[in-house]
Amino acid sequence: MSTLTIHPADMDQETAIRLFLDALHVSYKASEKEMDETEYLSASLAMKEHLDKASQQEKNGEGVKITLDDIWK
Repeated sequence: MSTLTIHPADMDQETAIRLFLDALHVSYKASEKEMDETEYLSASLAMKEHLDKASQQEKNGEGVKITLDDIWK
């Protein structure tokens, strides 16, 4: 068997997934320590370096502001 790692976006998704797994009698284990998004992304050295660089660029005024409307163009 394989191991699946699932990252629900919110508590509603987590609840739905748990109910689904329970209905199928699939065993699962919740992690004891929940990571926040920054901690999760920083777990990878490459991603941490990228985030640190981006953070420094923003502090230096080198960031680019994008409106929500422009994201979906």
